Amino acid sequence: MSGSDAEFGSAASADDRLDGKKMSEAQGRPSHLDEQPEGRAPAGPRPRIGRPFWLLWTAATLSTLGDGIRYVAFPLLAARVTRDPEAVSLVFVAGYLPWPLFGLPAGAVADRVDRRRLMWTVDLARGVLTGGFAFLLTLQDAPVAALAAVSFSLGVAETFFENAAGAIIPMLVQKEALERANAWLYSAQTVMATLVGAPVGAALFGLAHAAPVAADAASFLVATALIFALRGSFGVRAKAAPTTVRQDIAEGLRWLWRHRLLRTLCAMVAVTNGTLAAAEAVLVLYALQVLHLGGIGYGLMLAALAGGGILGSALAPRARRRLGVRIPLIGSMVAQAAGFICAGLTSSVPVAVGVLALVGAGGAVWNVLAASLRQRLVPADMLGRVTSSYRTVALAAMPVGAALAGVLADAFGLHAPFLLSGVLLALATAVAWPWVRSPRLAEE
Repeated sequence: MSGSDAEFGSAASADDRLDGKKMSEAQGRPSHLDEQPEGRAPAGPRPRIGRPFWLLWTAATLSTLGDGIRYVAFPLLAARVTRDPEAVSLVFVAGYLPWPLFGLPAGAVADRVDRRRLMWTVDLARGVLTGGFAFLLTLQDAPVAALAAVSFSLGVAETFFENAAGAIIPMLVQKEALERANAWLYSAQTVMATLVGAPVGAALFGLAHAAPVAADAASFLVATALIFALRGSFGVRAKAAPTTVRQDIAEGLRWLWRHRLLRTLCAMVAVTNGTLAAAEAVLVLYALQVLHLGGIGYGLMLAALAGGGILGSALAPRARRRLGVRIPLIGSMVAQAAGFICAGLTSSVPVAVGVLALVGAGGAVWNVLAASLRQRLVPADMLGRVTSSYRTVALAAMPVGAALAGVLADAFGLHAPFLLSGVLLALATAVAWPWVRSPRLAEE
């Protein structure tokens, strides 16, 4: 989509928008899912994604590279001043806190302002913050409290950026190209954060302690320029009676709750996130004590997850074109459940690598298709709020899953978290099947 596709807004109430066709019309063009049986893509040439999206993609890719570099650097910086595990973990906790605290307000803001302006402003602020912090690191080591404060501040900024970014994508590409656009984003983020950012961050830290943070700052500043280069207006708030942020948040939560399909998908992704967090929480011990691998082996496990994610991102658009939305969504849940159960039953390195790649692929297919479906169904003037509600619920399950994994592993062994994760995913798929298999999925 170009900037001309930013003509959105509807006076319909949230209840009226529960009808799939009305929701499509609120965005100013017919719903692709309404027109195609079983949610399949139309025949003919694929629509072009276009330059505006590639500017956003490049900006997001660079920012994610910087995030991956910082993700490795901050624990290393903390370890320079303390070896207390609780103190070091505080840096991670500070980075996770902003989503449950600020995710919902950030979504409301994304629906109130020009999303492009919000994104480049946030990236500029992140660039200035990390640049200043990098300069301070050249003078002296930072205490853990300072690292936690910077991590928390960057996490707050991320909630605003990510909500605006998720809501602006349908304004940059045509509906028929949403899966391709989201696939490019997810695969690039996986590569940059895991396969590139982590080793680059470690290498830069070896050269100079401030170098990874300086690289992160540079990535934010370049991303700022790229987003600023987007042309057009990306505000969606229709003229209406003034409302408060609290009222906007409540409206977004109500809209998500009343939409049966998205409510079901949100619950399923919450279960998925909880099970994935449980597996990742014990993965390092699983690699060391069950598979009898060293640190490199742990990296191999992470690479298997990332590699599967890249493959799944590439397959998702093709799966939708050939099979529609329903079958790949259910198939991705089944694949993840099977992968976790197999990981919980094996002590073989090749099998473990293969099933973790399967988990990564299934998760990526889900992410691409579910995000694209949400972008189609939610009216443009509510997409920020509904997306933030969706993500806040989904992400809230991760600390719960991670905490339970430690208890399970301590009581029943390191296979137990993987087995329980697989069983929970299989049960969630079975419970959700009557809703997801409904023909209304194609209509909505």
